[in-house]
Amino acid sequence: MKTRKTLAKAAAIALLAAGGATLGAGMAGAEPVNVPKPQTPPWSKSADGLTYCFEGYCDNWDKRSNYVCTTGAPTALLCDGIMLGVRVLPPLAIGPLVPHSIIR
Repeated sequence: MKTRKTLAKAAAIALLAAGGATLGAGMAGAEPVNVPKPQTPPWSKSADGLTYCFEGYCDNWDKRSNYVCTTGAPTALLCDGIMLGVRVLPPLAIGPLVPHSIIR
């Protein structure tokens, strides 16, 4: 009896995992393309014009106006590190090099 319940739970978990993997696969290759910079309030713009923030989330662009990442997402530490490099380096197209399937 206990084995049946354990098998049923394992099967349910496997089905949920398979369903989640199937749903997630549709977005796996999706990358931001031509993400426009905000033009109106309530967004606040950084002094260098590379970051626009609203309600704890900040969207970041490189010096060539390519979308880089969003601070406030689960990968915020990576985004902050990338933006440090964007600010230090000369104008380079960093945005297209960021793996947006991992770093949002």
